[in-house]
Amino acid sequence: MTTSHRTAEDDLVLNDPTHAEPLGHGNSPAAWTLVLLILVGSLLAGVGMLADLFFLIIAGAVVAVAGLVAGFIMSKAGKGTQGHAKPSRH
Repeated sequence: MTTSHRTAEDDLVLNDPTHAEPLGHGNSPAAWTLVLLILVGSLLAGVGMLADLFFLIIAGAVVAVAGLVAGFIMSKAGKGTQGHAKPSRH
């Protein structure tokens, strides 16, 4: 049986204001768009490979690259998370 004892160290961790900050793990419109388009492109390319349809493989690759570009542009336009890492200034 375990008992829960609160120590001064626990209070320091629980009351640390940095724990209240959002971490920004990619849950943003830019990230969702990027992932969705890459998944659709991969699916198209995979079906194209199985069906031996070269144009479908190329279309899948184009959609996947468009997903990368769209995610990057949306992130720069402010639709992405800014992340929790602060840039270091040495």
